[in-house]
Amino acid sequence: MSAPLYILRRSMINRLKELRRKPGKLVLYLFVLAAIVGLILLTLRTGDEPQVAAPIFWLTGILFALIALMTVLTVRSGLSSGDAIFEMNDVNLLFVSPVSPRKILLYGIARMAKTALLTSFFILFQSSAISSFGAGYGGVLITFAGYVLSILVLTIVSLLIYSKTNGRPGRKRLIKIVTVALFVPLLNPIVTQYILSRDIIIALEAMILSPYLRFFPVAGWAASGVTAFLSGELLSGFFFFGLNLLLGACLTVYILLSNPDYYEDVLVATETAYEKQRAAAEGDINAVLLSKRKVKITKTGIRGEGAAALFGKHVRESFRQSRLGFLSLSSVLVVVGAGALSYFVSDLLIILQILMWIKLFTIGVGRGLKETYSHYIYMIPEPSFSKILWSNMEPMAKTLVEGVLVFAVSGIVIAASPLLVIACILAYTLFALLLLGVNYLYMRLTGADISSGILITIYFVAVAVFIAPGIVLGVLTASVIGGGVGAFLGVFVLALWELAVGLGCLALSKGVLHNCDMTSLKPS
Repeated sequence: MSAPLYILRRSMINRLKELRRKPGKLVLYLFVLAAIVGLILLTLRTGDEPQVAAPIFWLTGILFALIALMTVLTVRSGLSSGDAIFEMNDVNLLFVSPVSPRKILLYGIARMAKTALLTSFFILFQSSAISSFGAGYGGVLITFAGYVLSILVLTIVSLLIYSKTNGRPGRKRLIKIVTVALFVPLLNPIVTQYILSRDIIIALEAMILSPYLRFFPVAGWAASGVTAFLSGELLSGFFFFGLNLLLGACLTVYILLSNPDYYEDVLVATETAYEKQRAAAEGDINAVLLSKRKVKITKTGIRGEGAAALFGKHVRESFRQSRLGFLSLSSVLVVVGAGALSYFVSDLLIILQILMWIKLFTIGVGRGLKETYSHYIYMIPEPSFSKILWSNMEPMAKTLVEGVLVFAVSGIVIAASPLLVIACILAYTLFALLLLGVNYLYMRLTGADISSGILITIYFVAVAVFIAPGIVLGVLTASVIGGGVGAFLGVFVLALWELAVGLGCLALSKGVLHNCDMTSLKPS
């Protein structure tokens, strides 16, 4: 048996043995598996022919936008350090062994396939969204396959970009120019149709149906392949999927033929990822979040006494990081995106749902959760609940500022009731409190925060369980009272439920600060 195959087989066996020593992890995996199987069975029992609520070409546009975003991130990664497709164990053992570079690279791609599967896991729970385009759970699996294939190809692209541009500023500028140039032709159908019709929906439809988007590398091929399969055009589906497979194979062969000693190219990304994992395992959160960007110190000092000093510390850090303070670049993009989306939807509650979905993924980047990996919070002689609450005021304040700007702009565009705007701001802000409570409660029960990969599904399920009663109460309130007042009271009831559950979870989680030797940020 060759060395790469032996390593893969032995790694799988060791992971299975680890589950015997850690039954809690096994229970989580079985829970996720049961959730997937249950979702499939539920989908099969609810009907084989879902109702079509939207033209399927809109699914093409959504998938294209998602994978195009991943393409831009891939180019940025390739221009900086490349993607880590190996571990330090591979560097120390496999790279120095008498194994051909071709086999080692194929082994790295096999490992990368596992990572792509885990990072694409969330698509399996999008059956309700995909069913609105007339597809059942089979369509979810096809979408999952297309997305995974795209991620695999993009990782190889990142490796190739890094190997060809490392230390060459001219080539890096060329890659940036080419990347931007790829997207420029997409503006032609939008601008042309908008000038003719003055309807942005017609303009977007023209862009999605344009031949250029269908043949856009990776993103266009994947999106067109998925919708071709869902439309019953099997030949077109295999053709577009085959283009991605062919591109990945050609890039892999090119890397091997043009640079068989690619070890130096992947070593930087591998070492960088390893150092972050080691720092995380040791609880050095500052090393994990270390940025190369220079910080301009304009003011010093911290306001607040006792636990409130944590909030003062976070405010100072926020304004050092950005001149806008609580408004980061991502916040500005959310405000602009929500304002643009308001032209297409006439319901403020749809904006609220989308923002809450985005907040699911971004709540963990606040400074509150990370404060538990530093010694300061343990040394303050204050009650645990007070320290947890004050340490999370920064993400709450950021969410409040985002909510005020988003719903003020969207409310004006949609001409929504001021009371409904206020209720949506409260619901959005307090949803962040609920998410923080769920995170802390998980830390209290398991000793670590929710990591990436398959455990993120447990996070989604927990949030759904906690917020479901509030949604039911809100819907009942809105349906009983009716009208604009009913919508306001329904959202307000949801906000009150989020407040109660969030504070309750934080109260149950105060034991987190009773153990200053908590394990931290374990790499999954």
